Amino acid sequence: MATTSIWSIKNNLKQSINYIINPEKTLNEDYGKTNYDYLEGKTDYNFKNEKVHYVSYLNCEEYEPYSSMKDTKDYYNKNDGVLAYHSYQSFKEGEVTPDIAHEIGVKFAEEMFGDYEVIVATHQNTTHVHNHLIINSVSFKTGKKYNNNRTNLAKLRHISDSLCAEYGLSILEENNSYKSTFNYKVIDNDYYKTLKDDLDSVISYSVTLKQVMDRMRQLGYKVYSRNDIITIYRDGYDKVRIEKTFGSDYSKDRINKRLYYSKQINFKPMPQKSIFQEYLTKTNNHHKGIYWLYLYYCYLLGVFPKNHPKQYLSYSIRQEIKKLDSFSEQTRFMVANKIETKEDLESFAKNNYEEYRNLMGKRENLWKRYHRAKNEDKKSEIFAEINSIQPTIKELRKLDNYCKEIRKKSESIQDNLNNFDKDIQKKRQL
Repeated sequence: MATTSIWSIKNNLKQSINYIINPEKTLNEDYGKTNYDYLEGKTDYNFKNEKVHYVSYLNCEEYEPYSSMKDTKDYYNKNDGVLAYHSYQSFKEGEVTPDIAHEIGVKFAEEMFGDYEVIVATHQNTTHVHNHLIINSVSFKTGKKYNNNRTNLAKLRHISDSLCAEYGLSILEENNSYKSTFNYKVIDNDYYKTLKDDLDSVISYSVTLKQVMDRMRQLGYKVYSRNDIITIYRDGYDKVRIEKTFGSDYSKDRINKRLYYSKQINFKPMPQKSIFQEYLTKTNNHHKGIYWLYLYYCYLLGVFPKNHPKQYLSYSIRQEIKKLDSFSEQTRFMVANKIETKEDLESFAKNNYEEYRNLMGKRENLWKRYHRAKNEDKKSEIFAEINSIQPTIKELRKLDNYCKEIRKKSESIQDNLNNFDKDIQKKRQL
């Protein structure tokens, strides 16, 4: 079990870094007892060496982490406001060793803050082993500042709990508000939706769990299992521990049950005939003479494939298909709302955005009331009201995105047409 929190650092970043890498709190007491006794008492020894201390540096210089973070800020000219974030991950007393705690902390940092410079330090100065993380507020990859909003806070807690479950540790029951926030993030995210659709499809025609994993790998995913927790992901994307993310139906036991019950269904066997054989069945397989020899000759040369190989569409092709589906949805949206001109689009977009903004304001006020509420009954009542307006907000946001995408595409098409006309004029002048 691990509790997590995160807060901003607006000054004294160097002091915060020095606090978490304190050698007295991060010392690996089991290191060097036999082979490295000569290090004891050496005043010039570098105590930041992570082999001796539970300190790891991600995407930044081990000996000058502060300089690395400052250089990133200078490069993107973002030295004001929040300088960094300090995150805390505390484990249940006696449940985890410092080695495992640090390993979890490093993986937690990689998954949550992969595009940022991070220092991970594991402290043992209390009865609870705990990790401290200092995260640069500016991404070294994109220059964007980290947004410590409700969605990212929900994701932070989700990843921490998922890692604890993966390592066989107990986990806290997630707060309903954060769980709901993360679920909406999953529902609205194309990556999570595509992964879940692929997984459901693979389970539907597989017989064993090994087949499921192998077929997901054929679709371009990375798959591994630890402590009965199955993790699936694509390079450069979030690691998805499917049971934690998609629910109990995706636990190892439940997937095995789904596979077992699918074996009990009598499926009509798929034809395994070659295309050549099917051709003969459809036409008339009593061909004789030269035509028969011609067909057989084609068969031997491989003109007719001998079987029907199963085709796995790549992730990029499936994403392009999703784009086509999106174009279709936008077309249906325009027809349903009788949008024929730019003025029609702007009018609809304005009214839709007004309604969206009003509901967002209402939801913000409800969250304020939720945090001020004194008892759980009142909190549950307010939380239910928030959930009741969430689907409408989601629909309005989708329509707002449709308007923006249609506007952008139409302007791009118009620019292309204008350029085409200019090219035609130039050719005529020549």
